[in-house]
Amino acid sequence: MESVPRELTVYCPILLPGNPFDVDSIERQAVEWCAEHGLGRPGRAAATMDAAVGITSALPSASESMVVASTRYFYWGALLDDFWDTLSGDLPRLAAHAGELQRALFAAPTAPLPRNDLWAAGLRDLRAQFAAVLGTSCFAALQHENAVWLNGQLWYAAARRRESPPEVGEYLRMRWVNSGVGTLIPFTAAAAGCRGLDAWQLGDPVVRAFAEAVMFTCALLNDLFSIAKELVTGTAATNLYSVLAQAEGLDTAACLVKGWQLYERLVALVVRLQRQLLADPRPDVALLAGDLPNWIPAAIAWASTTSRYVRVDHEGQHTRFTPPALVVSETPTIWDPENLTPPPYPEIAWWWSTIGP
Repeated sequence: MESVPRELTVYCPILLPGNPFDVDSIERQAVEWCAEHGLGRPGRAAATMDAAVGITSALPSASESMVVASTRYFYWGALLDDFWDTLSGDLPRLAAHAGELQRALFAAPTAPLPRNDLWAAGLRDLRAQFAAVLGTSCFAALQHENAVWLNGQLWYAAARRRESPPEVGEYLRMRWVNSGVGTLIPFTAAAAGCRGLDAWQLGDPVVRAFAEAVMFTCALLNDLFSIAKELVTGTAATNLYSVLAQAEGLDTAACLVKGWQLYERLVALVVRLQRQLLADPRPDVALLAGDLPNWIPAAIAWASTTSRYVRVDHEGQHTRFTPPALVVSETPTIWDPENLTPPPYPEIAWWWSTIGP
């Protein structure tokens, strides 16, 4: 970790619109909701992570009820992720719990839940909030992406039990599904007015490549800023940078450079695909293209403030870190944004093949 710079210039030509929300109020509502459902206590690092900074920045055109629901959901998912880290050695228990949580979001709202499962009860409560703010199509998309994420968490838990980390290709396939970033897409779609955006449009190759590239960029930022935390909790072996080190024999500094280069290539791709989709004749697709990239600068804003990356409570120990200060720039530091050559990873290289004339 001595190779991590004190200051980091972050390439992001995507400018956020103004934030119209009372961020502190929304954060407080989310933290209090977690406490009411027994998922976390205010004041602990895991339960106070400034999620509202990122959510409200990314969804400036949403209703307040939508950003409150999505911020609560973000907390629910992050705290579940921490809880599952403590159970990583018990795959049967994790698989059974994943099934119960999928059922909580898919089954009838009145279907009984397992007793004393705080996570299922919390998700059931969120389900009613989602149904009120998302609309039928976007709620269905959220149900799907939530199931994908839970399955990805099982994949991640299985990978952690191996003697060696996954190869780069498997990691990239796994990272999309285990990061949970796909669950944020339906909130953007609903907030942008894309309530008719159906599964066919979201599965269209160009739309899907764009959506995955945007959200995977956020996952890469998470990998960079969560390294210190993961070293404490014992999960750093399945971070992109540790996977690169193992697969390609790179030291820490070289891994950071290679990962950062991939980040800048992804941002350049997002900008190109956004221009392409803004001219799409399907109104819902064009609306999504206009707002979805907000998640990238929103993720940067959140990473620069959240206690999740600077303080960890683990096994009774409290550890603090000093992450690099972020300097946002419209100019990349490593990669030429006009160079749209695909990276040497087939798992994501297909995104570049969807670039039109």
